Amino acid sequence: MLSKILVPVDGSENSLRALDQALFIAKSTAAQITAMHVVERPPTVYVESQKLLNDLLSNYRKESAKILDRCKEMAKKSGVALETVIAEGDAAASIAGYAEQGGVDLVVVGSRGLGKFKEMMMGSTSSKVLHQAKCSVMVVK
Repeated sequence: MLSKILVPVDGSENSLRALDQALFIAKSTAAQITAMHVVERPPTVYVESQKLLNDLLSNYRKESAKILDRCKEMAKKSGVALETVIAEGDAAASIAGYAEQGGVDLVVVGSRGLGKFKEMMMGSTSSKVLHQAKCSVMVVK
């Protein structure tokens, strides 16, 4: 039986479809659901000063809050309680690590997010989560 579901979200339509699917599952299983947004640190090679880096990260965190607020609205409309979390670092590693440490039973992830160029260069986050997570992973298209 499922008791904890993790949904990584990046604001893309695919990640919101994954959240919608997770909300449906949570309704029928009474599982706890957490929406997670990962702020990936920009390469410091391109950042000229610590102040600029701090400003950039602050803007990323504000955008994360907006994305998670949208998720909370979706959950409220579905009648499901939703917890949210913001993490920083590599997306796939952060998601898999959080899932393992939090005793997550299922990660529900969108098949493609916002990083098309990055995906072409390094592989998709959903694919990496599928391979790194120790729990079940559902990929939603």
